[in-house]
Amino acid sequence: MVPHTRRRLLQAAAATTAALAGCNALSDEESSSGRGSEGGTTLPGGSSTDSPETLLVRADTATRPIRLGDSDEETPDRGERRRRRREIEIVDSEATAAELTTADGIDGADVEAFVAATDFDAETLLLQTSRPEACYRLRLCGVSWTDSEVQTDYVQRLRPYDERCAADETVFESRLVRIPAAIDADSVSSYGSGVSAGGSCDERVAGAEGSAGSGPATPTPTDGGKE
Repeated sequence: MVPHTRRRLLQAAAATTAALAGCNALSDEESSSGRGSEGGTTLPGGSSTDSPETLLVRADTATRPIRLGDSDEETPDRGERRRRRREIEIVDSEATAAELTTADGIDGADVEAFVAATDFDAETLLLQTSRPEACYRLRLCGVSWTDSEVQTDYVQRLRPYDERCAADETVFESRLVRIPAAIDADSVSSYGSGVSAGGSCDERVAGAEGSAGSGPATPTPTDGGKE
């Protein structure tokens, strides 16, 4: 267990850490779109949901717990657009979903079941991987989209005192988010993600996040309900 004194220091620095997480853990995906009063995401002319069906895999692995194809082995000649959107991927068909893979030590059964339950004629999967510090966890507050843009919104919170962690370590969090609309991945040219420090997602919290994984994966509580 991390000593309470260290926890207090971490909590005091939460705002600074969340700002860094928005730039580093989520790469270049910081959004310039409007946001609601309690961290809600708003895209002009778009649709949104604050209760998307979501599968979360949090793991201390060498590579992303869930990835699309060989995205961890990308080279610069694959194109600037592909490099920019590495943290967010749109999975719009069964053929694309077949390219989803899991890292060594992760049980892919839950991922396969979640994908199989998706109706790609009316739904789309969003895959997002972030890398928060080990003593923090991200909570998905909602997702907003148009035909050409996708935005996610999170709050960052300290993990419970009784969960062992090291302040100088990071972990992966991969999420598959089921968007209740058919989106053409080739039409999406803008990706955004915002992270707020502490607090909650207001009363409009994200839907229950199941967790998957084995071996180095860390079990993650369901995120449903009001905090």
